[in-house]
Amino acid sequence: MIKIKNIVHTLEDVANRYGLKILSLDFTDITLILRIGFSFEIFIQIYANVKKDKVNMALVVSNERIYGIDKEGGIYHEHPFENPTLHIPTEQIEIEDFVVKSLEILKGMKLI
Repeated sequence: MIKIKNIVHTLEDVANRYGLKILSLDFTDITLILRIGFSFEIFIQIYANVKKDKVNMALVVSNERIYGIDKEGGIYHEHPFENPTLHIPTEQIEIEDFVVKSLEILKGMKLI
């Protein structure tokens, strides 16, 4: 089972290694919502719930999710960059892997 304190530690480490700022952080023993990124216009949002054993991640630009991976009905799916409205079945990925892919997308868009 995931633990919120471990996720917080991982996110702090990832933010430091990739030059991202922790823009907001709110958590309890059960849930976490965090935004890391460059600004409130370009960020990665992480939501975790240990009771539901889920970690949802979204890359957000100008208040729109442009890429994401989340869990609904016990199944993870991807919202691909090419069409974020789609739901493509996938496996859960590590937070750092999601951050790296998000940074690649932002570089491709010439936003960083």
